[in-house]
Amino acid sequence: MNTLTSQYAETFQQETKMPKIIYYQNWSQQLIRQIYCLLNSDIDPKEKIAEILAIMGEAYRIDNVILLRIESSVCQIYNAWGIGDKSWLENFVYQQWFPLINCTQQYQVYQFCQGDSIFTNSRGNSPCKKIKDKGGFHCCILSLPVYLNQQFFGYLILQTEESERTFNPEEIDNLEIINHQLALAIQQIQWLEKMNEIKLENKKLQSYSEHKSDYLSHISHELRTPLAGILGFSKMLKEEIYGTLNEKQKQYVNGIRISGEHLLALVNDFLDLSKIEANKEELFIETVAVEDICLAAISIVQPKANEQNLDLILQLSDQVDFCTVDQRKIKQILINLLSNAIKFTEQGSVTLQVKKVDSLLTFCVIDTGIGIKEEDQKKLFQPFQQIHSNLSRRHKGTGLGLALSRKLAQLHQGNLTLTSEYGKGSCFTLELPLQK
Repeated sequence: MNTLTSQYAETFQQETKMPKIIYYQNWSQQLIRQIYCLLNSDIDPKEKIAEILAIMGEAYRIDNVILLRIESSVCQIYNAWGIGDKSWLENFVYQQWFPLINCTQQYQVYQFCQGDSIFTNSRGNSPCKKIKDKGGFHCCILSLPVYLNQQFFGYLILQTEESERTFNPEEIDNLEIINHQLALAIQQIQWLEKMNEIKLENKKLQSYSEHKSDYLSHISHELRTPLAGILGFSKMLKEEIYGTLNEKQKQYVNGIRISGEHLLALVNDFLDLSKIEANKEELFIETVAVEDICLAAISIVQPKANEQNLDLILQLSDQVDFCTVDQRKIKQILINLLSNAIKFTEQGSVTLQVKKVDSLLTFCVIDTGIGIKEEDQKKLFQPFQQIHSNLSRRHKGTGLGLALSRKLAQLHQGNLTLTSEYGKGSCFTLELPLQK
């Protein structure tokens, strides 16, 4: 920094054949290169701004460099160099610089030099009103507007008490380049501040999400106990252990049992989903026979398929034998997919097809049901989203099954996808990576 300053002073004193403008150009290029290297360093951005102001002050041999921020007509001192007395700085900005800026157009480069005129880019002048207390006025001021992404930020002010000091057009052009680099450092600070705000907000949201999941898990646990009691008592009443019931009472007891089972299924799904979102769901991985998982799932939904006179088919590829998974959770996914397929198929069949595709083990649940419209497919895996149809109104669901099934598949590093054509059926595919 001092080297550049002394170099600038010496070159203009030397008697050489090379024009002075060449010396200045070389010097200014080195100055800009120094600031550019500073901007690309690992120094704290606020320190970079202080360094740039210092470089400008020493390189151009002036007394003070002031960076002002103006926001909503409120002016504040963003940074400054060369000023030891804060009260002097505030007096200079509010009592001397403000009257000057009112003499010319705002957002414009100008300089004032111990007189009654303001020079815009040193190429012309405009009348300036007499400034009160002229004796306290400091001799030369150059003011440059600062823009961030074409948005006005404030002013960069260079001030000196040297009575003969003025800034020529070449110096002003050079200072505008440095001013642009200064704006980049300010932007860097704003980006870092924004990133820190986002990180802090994310931590708050994460903490809120964890507390919410813990709370929901607790509530779900608390709901299970009374629901188990309701189902137990309704079962005893239905079996007429404590006395006979008339037809109307049997109807009500059956309604209590169905509603209780639906509510318990909702609580169980909600609890599982909350655990996954809170990263508290654990997998108990073991090697099991694929056929055993499929037959276990089919046995649970077989009665419902029989009621609707549907063919329930298992197609197991000869290449498929064992898989390494959490058996209970994979069975839970298959039961949910098969139950949904049966629910939305009035006639025909529901097929569970298992095969190897490249490095994946795929479980395809294929039905000949009503199919799913394209606009419904996009929201189907979201919690509490259900297809609106006559069949969905007839068969109530929790609205959580598919969302939970996809989450469980993703816990296994797999996925759950859908292909469907409205009116012709659907195919839900569970993809699991094969363990090597």
